[in-house]
Amino acid sequence: MDTACGSIYTWDTRALVEPNESASAPRTALILLNSPLPPQPLFAKLWKTATLRFCADGGANRLYDRFVGGRDGSSLDGQVDQEAWLPDLILGDLDSLREDVRAYYKQQVRAGERAFLLSSVRSLDTEEDHPAPLLQGVTVEQDPDEYSTDLGKNVARLTAIETGALPPPHNPKSPTRTIPTGQQFQIVLIGGLSGRLDQTIHTLHAMTLLAEKEQRDRVWAIGKESAALLLTKGSHELHVDLALFGKTCGILPVGVSEAHVTTKGLEWNLGPNDYMYPTSLSSAVSTSNHLIQEEIKIETDVPVVWTMEVRGGAE
Repeated sequence: MDTACGSIYTWDTRALVEPNESASAPRTALILLNSPLPPQPLFAKLWKTATLRFCADGGANRLYDRFVGGRDGSSLDGQVDQEAWLPDLILGDLDSLREDVRAYYKQQVRAGERAFLLSSVRSLDTEEDHPAPLLQGVTVEQDPDEYSTDLGKNVARLTAIETGALPPPHNPKSPTRTIPTGQQFQIVLIGGLSGRLDQTIHTLHAMTLLAEKEQRDRVWAIGKESAALLLTKGSHELHVDLALFGKTCGILPVGVSEAHVTTKGLEWNLGPNDYMYPTSLSSAVSTSNHLIQEEIKIETDVPVVWTMEVRGGAE
C-alpha cells in the first residue's frame, strides 16, 4: 500500500496498477496532460485502477488519438470496448481541445447509463406519458481563468470533490455513484515529462507545490518514457515493479542548492563517502543510475525528484 508510516514514506507502484477495494486503500485520480501517453500495457492498468479520470484540455486529444483516431480501443481482455476509455471530465481553458474531439466525447453515452435511464422510464406507470430522458455524454467544461493552468484547474476541481464542496462529475457508466468525502486522492499526472523543457519543468514545479504547499502525500507523474515523484524531506521506501519501471533511474536536486541523500538498492548508491554527497546541479548529480532490486531506501534532508524509466516507452 502507498502510505506514510511514521516518518517513513512508502511508495508502491502496485497501488497504481492493482485494483484494491479495501476502504483503506488509496483512491487514485488520473489527470491526463497534453503530452504523449505511457505505453498501452501500463496506461491500461493505470486507467482501470483509477477512481476518477480527468483530461486537462488537450489531454483529451491524446486520449482520442489513441483510442478513437488510432482505432486502438482494445480492453484488457482483448475485446474492442470504446466505452472503457471515456473520461469523467474534460476541463481547462480549452484552447487546445480540438473540435472533433470535443464533439466526440460530448455525444458519447455508455451503454450502462442508457440501460439505467431506460429502465427508470419503464418502471413508471405509463411510459407514454414520460419522454425518454436526455442522455448526457462526457462533461466538457471551459474555465477561462488566465491565472491558473489547466493542471491547476483540474487539481482544484479534485480538491472540491474531496471536501464535498462539489459532487463528482457525471459518470455515464455509473450514473448513481457516490464518492465519500474527506479522503485525499493520490494524483497521477499522465504525461508532462516529454516535449518542451519548460513544460517538463512546470510539471516538476506543480508536483512540488502540491507536496509542499497543499500537503498532498502522493503525486506521481508518468509519461511515455519516464516516471517521476517528489520525495520530501525524510525517509522513503520505494517498491518498484521492475516489469513496468526501470532499470534506469535518477535523483535530481531540483530547486535546492544541495541535497544530502543516502540510498540503498541502487547500483551506485549515494552516501557520505560518495563523491555525489552532497548532490547538486553545480557539483554532481545521480543520473543514469540503475535499480538492482525492487525495494529502494532513500533518505534526504531536502525535497528531491526521483525519476525512473518506463518500460517499453523508448522508441
